[in-house]
Amino acid sequence: MRETDDFSSVFRFRCAYRGSLLDVQAGPKGLVYARLGMIVPKKVIRTAVGRNRVKRLLREWFRLGQGDIAGLDVIARLKSRGNEPMLKSDFYAGLAACRTCVLSRTSTLT
Repeated sequence: MRETDDFSSVFRFRCAYRGSLLDVQAGPKGLVYARLGMIVPKKVIRTAVGRNRVKRLLREWFRLGQGDIAGLDVIARLKSRGNEPMLKSDFYAGLAACRTCVLSRTSTLT
């Protein structure tokens, strides 16, 4: 995801998981595939190399879990620094929590 409107629609839907290192938010999108948006601020990780590594890891974990979350827009926002296993567990827990939240809220809407 790159457009501001895509990010805004996910923020408005308000299905969120707040982990110790990472916030994950999701919203429904009428597409067959899932999309990922990432926010990795300079205040958290100063170097471009570090920020790019975190983004690369998030993209890879998203790719591996993409089959379970088809049709969702997901935003991952890094809150603080930490080690890779903690970041991974936060991300997967966030995907699972947001998936159930979106499914429960969209099933009541229709």
